[in-house]
Amino acid sequence: MIIFIIFTFILFYILFSISKEDFKTLIISEKKIRFFALTGFLYLICLGLSSNTINTINLIFNNIFSMFTIFTLMYSIKCISYKLLGINSLGLGDIKLSSVSSIWLGLESTFLSLYISFILSAIYGLKGKITKRFKIFHQYPFAPFLSIGISCAWILDKI
Repeated sequence: MIIFIIFTFILFYILFSISKEDFKTLIISEKKIRFFALTGFLYLICLGLSSNTINTINLIFNNIFSMFTIFTLMYSIKCISYKLLGINSLGLGDIKLSSVSSIWLGLESTFLSLYISFILSAIYGLKGKITKRFKIFHQYPFAPFLSIGISCAWILDKI
């Protein structure tokens, strides 16, 4: 139980830091993504060591597979939107953030976090269009929405 509490604070701190950076610059530093991944692996190792029923190696390999699956999916969305619309709808930092989050969450919870993120982002974008704050294809930071989605999926998985 204490592991979940400690890593929840670590997760939320990292996500807040990434969101703040993306909000200011529309860029997510590679250093923060790597730290996010490293602490995710540390979480998996601690989780495996604290439980006799969890095979740590299998857990790590499953979550690495999940990471590559999410990366492929998100990168495909980026490429398809660029072909159809001629704009980058997702930045590489957003793609990396969502894929590395699967180290923490696993595949199912990562899909839940992406669903929450896309819905919240769509609501925000729609509000911006209605209030005429946003023009067509206006870019805004997606990491805060990903962070909210990741946080919600993390909490829902632990309940």
